[in-house]
Amino acid sequence: MRKSVSMALISVVLLLAAGCNPNNQGAAPQRQGVQVNEYNRTTPERTTRVLVGSDLNPNIVTGRNDVRDIQAEADSMANVAVQVPKVKRASVVINGARAYVGLTLADTVRSPQEAADIREKVRQRVQQKMPRYDVRVSSDTGIFNRIQDIGDGIRSGTPINNYRVHMNDLDGRIK
Repeated sequence: MRKSVSMALISVVLLLAAGCNPNNQGAAPQRQGVQVNEYNRTTPERTTRVLVGSDLNPNIVTGRNDVRDIQAEADSMANVAVQVPKVKRASVVINGARAYVGLTLADTVRSPQEAADIREKVRQRVQQKMPRYDVRVSSDTGIFNRIQDIGDGIRSGTPINNYRVHMNDLDGRIK
């Protein structure tokens, strides 16, 4: 009698163990032909890229797709700026969520109002190109030279923290 009770208990335990095994549960149904790309969140039906938190704020780092070449983004912004009529040269420095754009305007720009209109047009175009940054634009020669010097230093490998005093000054001078 004892032996049959023991055998019954062992059978029950084995049945329970087999039923609780996760390998025994059916796999989740898969849709044929659909592969979700974890990094850009697109499917064959929906090709629009869904923005993730790091696309909206450059200070948020949530994964390996957040690694960006900040200098390439600065160069891209400068290229957008020089496409605006009457802009001869542009230089951009990025510090966190803020982009500083320095401009050299054409000699034909005479009035302060025309210069202000050009700066605003540049700000709008650069902001549209890189919406995650707060874009600040100046056409002052001294500020342009300072932005260019900082950019050259960063390109040559100098850490941006070495320019902290200059960046704070730019914050106060460019609105």
